[in-house]
Amino acid sequence: MLSIAEQVNSGRLVCPRTHAPLQWDDGWLTTADAAYRYPLIHGVPVMMPEAQQAAYLAQEQGKMAIEYQQAGRQPLWPRWVTRWAARDYRSEPSRRAFAQTVAQQPDGALCVAVGGGPFHVHPRLTNLNIGLFANVHVVGDAYALPYADDAVDAFHIEAVLEHLEFPETAVAEMFRALRPGGQVLAVTPFMQHFHAYPNHFQNYTLVGQERLLRRAGFEIRSAGVCVGPTYALTSLNYRFVAEYVHLPLLRQLLLALFAGWALLVRPLDAHLNRRANAHILASTTYVHAAKPLP
Repeated sequence: MLSIAEQVNSGRLVCPRTHAPLQWDDGWLTTADAAYRYPLIHGVPVMMPEAQQAAYLAQEQGKMAIEYQQAGRQPLWPRWVTRWAARDYRSEPSRRAFAQTVAQQPDGALCVAVGGGPFHVHPRLTNLNIGLFANVHVVGDAYALPYADDAVDAFHIEAVLEHLEFPETAVAEMFRALRPGGQVLAVTPFMQHFHAYPNHFQNYTLVGQERLLRRAGFEIRSAGVCVGPTYALTSLNYRFVAEYVHLPLLRQLLLALFAGWALLVRPLDAHLNRRANAHILASTTYVHAAKPLP
């Protein structure tokens, strides 16, 4: 990961309002004219007003803040068990797209995960989020990214576009900040339940997500299923019981049965994801795109 100091000193991390360079000033980042000042909290630049953060995080009874804080404090062993039990058998094309977008970037590349955290999914990624959660490196707004024009080598945006009321604005911001030839990987739910982090406005079909990026000017490199139909089916069944079965003993019994069933059948996605029609019931789809060269 390119350090925050390197991002500032190279002129990549900038004022999100004016895109002016920033300078260090005793625990603050400021524009040269001191018109805008951003605090550093435990080394993390907070690039959006506190009131704006609070307004976002208060939506849907603050569920995002609660769950992100719990996830960030979860010990390593329970975290590993949770990830194993919820294994999603991602498609090979989506894994290759992630490798090309993030893992294969050279040293010194600036790779930004918009909405990243509370986990750090790859050491090259700078996690940008609206709250100062675990593993968040920059507090900022997807609608006003604190990066200069043509400054970012790659963006990763997973399970975020559905939470943005104005996704076109966020995609346009990524296009602006991405260097020509830079890559973006968007992974977004299709067949998933309502989940508010901090709110939930829409899911995307595969064609809908492709069109969203094309309209912003991106060239599509590949697109398809990320997490397949078996995961969608098992997770929706589990959620149905959790939400609508109110007898405690019956609910616990059914949840245990569905969890066991899910562990048995989810590996089917390793095969179903290869089918041309996998996207019609996919849990998530991906689009791998690039900003055109001049």
